[in-house]
Amino acid sequence: MESKKQLLEAVRKSEYDRREYLNALFKYVPDAIVKTISCKKIQKGEYIIHEGTPCDMVYIILSGNIVGMDYQKQGRAYYFMDFAQMHIVGDFEVFGDIPEYCISICAAEECEILMLSAKYYSQWVQHDENALLLRIKNIMAMLTFEKKNEREYMFMNCKERLIKYLIKSYENKKHKNTDLYKVEKTQLELSDRIGFNIRSVQRNIAALEKENLICIENGKIAISKEQYLRLKQYEENK
Repeated sequence: MESKKQLLEAVRKSEYDRREYLNALFKYVPDAIVKTISCKKIQKGEYIIHEGTPCDMVYIILSGNIVGMDYQKQGRAYYFMDFAQMHIVGDFEVFGDIPEYCISICAAEECEILMLSAKYYSQWVQHDENALLLRIKNIMAMLTFEKKNEREYMFMNCKERLIKYLIKSYENKKHKNTDLYKVEKTQLELSDRIGFNIRSVQRNIAALEKENLICIENGKIAISKEQYLRLKQYEENK
């Protein structure tokens, strides 16, 4: 970035919550740090961080969503965490003085990111109390939320996990001007996402369709606003 003005212009294009947080984070960022920041577009499915590689960069997510991933022995990828509220990745290791990334992070859709070396990031937050406090608050809120969700998720059956995923997907849909949402994930991808085998997923998709909580269009799950509201009600009544 050539200047702080250019940096804030890039931030201005972010979604509201993310924009507000990043504007506050960069409030006192030194010009010397700004000049080391670069911007890059990441395509859907592209890795931002690979587990086990040197922790040399910190990434700030301007737009798009990312997910944590893990590869099992069979070679299949399992999604284990969504980072919808985590706008910076790669700095857990910086704060923990860990030399290698602990997880792999992948773009769930096209993303625009800012990149800053771990060395300069560390120097910045050590001398910027505002940025450090905001980052610690964000990390603690995220960890608390994830732990609470993990406890609840552990005891959910396949149907409950599937409904939770469909509700979240509908709420995160990009086209806000339409009430219909179509899930593009395959049944195998859904199986990996919610942690149940594909036969269980298939049975529960059929059960949800029979209850008119979802529709199937050309082999894909489709959800209307009315169905979304009924799914929410089902979840709340459990």
